[in-house]
Amino acid sequence: MSAGRGATTSVIVDDNIYVMNGYQESGGNANYIEKYNITDNKWSVLNSTLIPKKFANSETYDNKIYIFNGWGNSHLEIVDLETQKVTKGAVNRSYTGNAGSAIHNGKIYVFGGSGLNGVATTVFSDRFQYYDIASNTWHPLPDMPTAREAKGKIVNDKLYVIGGFNGTSSRLINVYDINTNRWTDQFTMPAVISGHSLAVSGDKIFIAGGYNNQTFLAYFDTTTNKFHQLSSNMIPRRHAAAEVYNNKLYIIGGSTTSVTKSAIKSIQVADISDSTLANTTSDNRAPETKVYTKASKDGFIISNKNNSNQFEFTVYSLDGEVISKGFAYYNRNIDLSKVQRGTYIFSFKDEKGALQKIKIVR
Repeated sequence: MSAGRGATTSVIVDDNIYVMNGYQESGGNANYIEKYNITDNKWSVLNSTLIPKKFANSETYDNKIYIFNGWGNSHLEIVDLETQKVTKGAVNRSYTGNAGSAIHNGKIYVFGGSGLNGVATTVFSDRFQYYDIASNTWHPLPDMPTAREAKGKIVNDKLYVIGGFNGTSSRLINVYDINTNRWTDQFTMPAVISGHSLAVSGDKIFIAGGYNNQTFLAYFDTTTNKFHQLSSNMIPRRHAAAEVYNNKLYIIGGSTTSVTKSAIKSIQVADISDSTLANTTSDNRAPETKVYTKASKDGFIISNKNNSNQFEFTVYSLDGEVISKGFAYYNRNIDLSKVQRGTYIFSFKDEKGALQKIKIVR
């Protein structure tokens, strides 16, 4: 992009990804729309001028972009992509920042978030509502089971609210059935996740980045209700934008810290075709590399007969929090004496680039 931006919002129309608002690496909140043309691999800035804000929501319908919520104001802005003119829609009287949204049959569903009605304190919301595009009106729905900042997507008439934050990161997936107007199932992920991005490809909801694990990549299969974590070379980022186009996942912007100058301007793309997913799903497979403890030292050794190179590793808690990072060598003792006693996941990429995970107890 022309500049780094975090806490952005995005939509995809035809072969264009539109990125709106967010905080800028130079400071302050953005008031412009930047368009990425996938076919030409080029960025351009639209003439439309928005109200500056961050952690907003956006959806697209009938060649228009609907931008709402966010920490900054309660206005609904409607951008006509043909004329680039911005008009106002009905004000959301229960607006929040860092909420989730999804669109279905001309209705925009909005859920969760924090700072309800613009209050200064961080109060987490369980409000659930929808905006009817045809009538330009907001309507209440049954409250979420758990108040939190949230992200979600609709697949086959069901809304899946995945992860989020309400003082601690969540491992919950809550399901709302649009046809029955009821919250139904609840699933528990093996890892907590917040500050992440979501995008849909068929029956799969992809989860990218995160507050605690910024290289996190996984998908939830809505046909089997199973969670699959993936290995990837994604640049660490949180509060990014994500879209899917032609079996490819696009990750845009984001940041690495709460400091605005850490905002990222890059865009990455990953192949998420079924054949690729079959080769990159970790699913806690046992590592092929041999591991053995060294009794005389507080650590262990990863044995590799043909390689003595250095590699990077990350130690995670069982709920996905990063505990420690560092570098180690094959065939040498890996000292974890500074890690508190407990059970952890030791993660690294082997010489073939495959993600390996080892459960360790100290």
